[in-house]
Amino acid sequence: MTDEKIIKKLHENEKRIIKVLEDKGTATVQELEVETGLVKDAIEKALLWAKVKGAVNIKEDISEFVELTKEGLEYLKDGLPERNLITLVSRGERSIENLRKKVKKFSIGLVWVKSNGWVDIKKGFLYITGKGKSVLTKKTPEEKVISALASGRKRSDEFDGNVLNKLQKRGLIKKRIESKKFISLTDLGKKISPKVKIKEEIGQLTPEMIISKEWRKKPMRPYDISIPSANVYPGKKHYMTQVIEYIRQIWLEMGFKEMTGPILEISFWNFDALYVPADHPARDLADTFYMKTPEKGKLPGDEIVKAVQATHEYGWTCNSTGWQYRWDTELSKECILRTHTTSLSARTLAKLREDLDKEALPAKYFSVGRCFRNETLDWQHLAEFYQTDGIVVGEEVTFRHLLGYLKTFFTKLGFPKARFRPSYFPYTEMSTEIEVFHPTHKKWVELGGAGMFRPEVVKPLLGKDIPVLAWGPGFERLVMINYGIEDIRMLYWNDLDHLRKAKIWLK
Repeated sequence: MTDEKIIKKLHENEKRIIKVLEDKGTATVQELEVETGLVKDAIEKALLWAKVKGAVNIKEDISEFVELTKEGLEYLKDGLPERNLITLVSRGERSIENLRKKVKKFSIGLVWVKSNGWVDIKKGFLYITGKGKSVLTKKTPEEKVISALASGRKRSDEFDGNVLNKLQKRGLIKKRIESKKFISLTDLGKKISPKVKIKEEIGQLTPEMIISKEWRKKPMRPYDISIPSANVYPGKKHYMTQVIEYIRQIWLEMGFKEMTGPILEISFWNFDALYVPADHPARDLADTFYMKTPEKGKLPGDEIVKAVQATHEYGWTCNSTGWQYRWDTELSKECILRTHTTSLSARTLAKLREDLDKEALPAKYFSVGRCFRNETLDWQHLAEFYQTDGIVVGEEVTFRHLLGYLKTFFTKLGFPKARFRPSYFPYTEMSTEIEVFHPTHKKWVELGGAGMFRPEVVKPLLGKDIPVLAWGPGFERLVMINYGIEDIRMLYWNDLDHLRKAKIWLK
């Protein structure tokens, strides 16, 4: 860049500073205030931009000063409590009871004479030690510092740091950090300074200037859009909210209807309706949050309840042997925090039972919601997480349709490479585990399960055995990878710096 172009980009305040430095060589901010007539804030701002343009050097000298506090000034006048106490003891006054009446701030003094080893305490009396006698005729390091500060503040490097720390802990001195800036021209600044001319420029065009045509009489200051500017952090939604809304929009675009339902669920919908046996590990207290209040809820109509009971006990009419145990109605009433949004799929199938003849098949539903597991919190586990569930009900739908729906969904989500591995779930057969390939991190990410609901799930709820595709992947792992988060707990931390700098979820 030529000298002329650099000069053209200089603000009037920068030019004033450069001309002062041309004469003085080096100056402080305070000196520049006097020489330029500018206020400190204007000088600081101009110096920052002049430095960015390579015209000035800024050398900062940081100094630490110490001075007496109000209590320190009091000790300067009256003496340290330990000094007053040891002096009286040396003169024969040994009774703690009497010394307490004579020494101001006796308790503080007693602590220090004892910790310094100046006295021994025996049966309510103080006896001076050899170490105590040695300080009677000379000042302690603390007293020397207090005396030295009697005339005012001094640089901290003039004293022993340990002594200063001790006095600061006692509240007798306070430290102050002061910064002094020395500004000088760089080689570039020295080169262009003779060519710098100060003339008034228009930095902001106002309506009054346009009306009066004053803008024609003065040059306008050019703006350099390549110069770094301050970051602006506009208000935006939390990225988890962005992802949830994005996922919801994808399902709606694919023709799905949204399922909604309670977070506080009964075991019937969360487990029994999905053909999860009573002794399944997922129903343990170690995995599920059971409510104290309300402890139990209300079951649906008898027709569905009896069908589910029969299916569990002997397989009902599902061409199954069931789980071969006596089903407990009371267990099904227990209130829990839902462990998956698949409970909404069960509720939707039961509701669809009433309108199955009217509903156009295939019927497609989705949900995005919070689930809860009784997990030990650590960097990769939370007690609360999000899941997106979906079902497709139709006479002609097949497992290949399931893979197609999921492939389309993840492609729209920004992950076109997906693979499916055989798996097992109590309520689906065939079952598959979903994995997607993260293009940035070059790794496969496991997201959750999918499959076709078993007849033991569909027939008791829907009233007839119709193919139902089902899935329920989580997506927090994708969010973590996308935002470079190593600890899952960070997803919900109120770290403003992290939230401000987090990119908007766009795929």
